[in-house]
Amino acid sequence: MKRLIRLLAIVLSAIFIYACKPVPVSHWFPVTPLEKYEKELLQAKLETTPAGQTWFRVSKEALTDSLFSPTPYQERFYLGDSVPAQSVRFLVQEGRRLLITPEKSVADTGSRLFVELYKIKTNGKPQRIEYLSDENGTISYAENEGDTLLLRLQTGLGQKLTVAVTFATQPVLDFPVADHGMSSVISFWGVERDGGARSHEGIDIKAKRGTPVVASDNGFITSTGTNNLGGKVVFLSAAGSPYSLYYAHLDSQLVHIGQRVLRGDTLGLVGNTGNAITTIPHLHFGIYSRGTGAVNPLPFINDRKEKIPGLPEQSRWLGDTVAVRKKVNVFATSSFNTTTKITTLPANDKVRVLGEMAKGYRIVLQDGTKGYIPTVPLAETKKDKSVSILSASEQ
Repeated sequence: MKRLIRLLAIVLSAIFIYACKPVPVSHWFPVTPLEKYEKELLQAKLETTPAGQTWFRVSKEALTDSLFSPTPYQERFYLGDSVPAQSVRFLVQEGRRLLITPEKSVADTGSRLFVELYKIKTNGKPQRIEYLSDENGTISYAENEGDTLLLRLQTGLGQKLTVAVTFATQPVLDFPVADHGMSSVISFWGVERDGGARSHEGIDIKAKRGTPVVASDNGFITSTGTNNLGGKVVFLSAAGSPYSLYYAHLDSQLVHIGQRVLRGDTLGLVGNTGNAITTIPHLHFGIYSRGTGAVNPLPFINDRKEKIPGLPEQSRWLGDTVAVRKKVNVFATSSFNTTTKITTLPANDKVRVLGEMAKGYRIVLQDGTKGYIPTVPLAETKKDKSVSILSASEQ
């Protein structure tokens, strides 16, 4: 009996120790398509193969890559062999909604594509905030806090593809004057007022007296009243964001405190009350963020179509090792900002092309350093396996 109890204790201890192994939660309860795919690889024990080790390692390393691009922009990425995953960091202007749309090459429709969006926390670690559940879909994310974001792209084990990604933005708010647009804006943020004693904390939008002023977002009315500067005013607290929208110089107010409103609901009518009594009828529109005060409202409502440089026809060099035919600087940003210069490559130095934009390439140097170079002549060279993000031992 004692032997049976001792054996049972050993078995239970073994089960407890095994259960306490630090297996990532995502592998037990996968949520995203990538996590579900990882679980399949682990169940098949493919993480023990050289290719599997590279796939998992590069996937993790992509979350620490620091290459940066301003938005909006487009880039075509290569994914495959020793580069199954790539990433890019970027900022989105406050008041803009980010739209990320990937498009695989027609020739690579059989390869998997996993797309995940992260924000970089204050401690530098990535936190996933969105992911693409359908390869043909679009990631939409409204930016309120000015976070640095990171997009990771990855293909399946043993697969390769090229994918063009468009990073576009849209205003998060509707235009605040009915049937009007950006051509009606007559005064902008920061313009001097009262002989330079203060600056304009909003924008002015001209419209005929009595034109409906509308809710730019869903929310509720927190204040209506009259003051010397704004005349008849309305404050709207936007739902799901830290912003309070301010409508001033109204001819009349048509809402009351506590009233819930939807986008497009009429809040009042355009006028020129307050210190605008000597001006043409117009709406003063302002935005106040809790904790930081007034912010420029223009990006929040600017619906003019963005100009995004188009991609070139697919390069013959994408994924290949090439020689640069002239000296060229390497940068950490796709805007080639001189403050982000990494190094200078001499003519005929070898690089591997990992991506391309309208006027440049994403490359990796022979020592594994990644960066961007402006468009320069490239030349075919004998395949050099050292130009890889694999370590020498893994090659």
